[in-house]
Amino acid sequence: MNKKLSVFITLAVSILFTADIDAKQTRFNKYQLDDSIKFEYEWTTSEGEQQSLAFSFKKATFSLLPESAPAYNPLLAQNSAQRALLLYAKTLDPRDARVSISQSGNTLSMKVTGRSEKLVEEVNNMLTVKHDEAQAAYLNENYYVAFRDDLGQKAIKHDHKRYALESAPHLVAIVEAIKEALINPNDTRAFVNYALSWLQAIPYDTLENRASSNGSGFAAPQQLLLNNRGDCDSKSTLFLALLKTYNANVKSTMVYLPNHALVGVALKPQKQDLSIKEGKTSFVLAEPTGPAQYALGEVAPESAMGIRNRQTTLELF
Repeated sequence: MNKKLSVFITLAVSILFTADIDAKQTRFNKYQLDDSIKFEYEWTTSEGEQQSLAFSFKKATFSLLPESAPAYNPLLAQNSAQRALLLYAKTLDPRDARVSISQSGNTLSMKVTGRSEKLVEEVNNMLTVKHDEAQAAYLNENYYVAFRDDLGQKAIKHDHKRYALESAPHLVAIVEAIKEALINPNDTRAFVNYALSWLQAIPYDTLENRASSNGSGFAAPQQLLLNNRGDCDSKSTLFLALLKTYNANVKSTMVYLPNHALVGVALKPQKQDLSIKEGKTSFVLAEPTGPAQYALGEVAPESAMGIRNRQTTLELF
């Protein structure tokens, strides 16, 4: 996660008044076959056009997609750290140093006594190291990462970037199906718009507060496909995974707003595109969430306002 980003906003004013026309999924089927899973979709675009998409996964391939982790539990994380500290304490000779550890809520208290101040300081330092290592291991094992929002507040969130990058190699079936629907499968903008239209039509789950809910509503790409439902974090993660599958060289970013997420794609902005710039790279914005349909370069008025007010945190892919 980038701690500090210099962000410049390019707003096309006319985009703010784009009509909110919802996509509508008209058909979803999921078939369990002997060695594969088949998905079929039909939806109506904002222009009233009927679109369809179908793809199949080998069950062995689908099982390689990382599964959604349970909601972050600070008590379990603290228990993991406490076990690591107790294991370290057992390695100490009680004639040299003793460690007592107590837990109250989400707080661990440690007291060290020893034969010298220097030794006590060394043990305290090692306890801090062991605690931090245990916390990091717990987060990594459960696909979580430390996060700071636009106000600098600390939180724990799902590691959306890791989910996207680890899912990407196994999503070839979806990407190939989208490419078959395009006149020019090498047109990145056309690919993005088709993927957006499909994702926007998938039923929407409301995002619970990213920090206070501990990520309980997030669906990894595997779960989103199985349940045919996802919130903005979930759909944005799947979109970024698909983009990496389509072309690993196209830079992208997750754009976090308070209680919302969208994405940016490093393509040359067209005249009416809304984009966000980080360093020398312009990212054309896209809203995978739905049900309102927005093409690449268009976002919801609320998103545009949040970006204009610099309420963003970017995570580059």
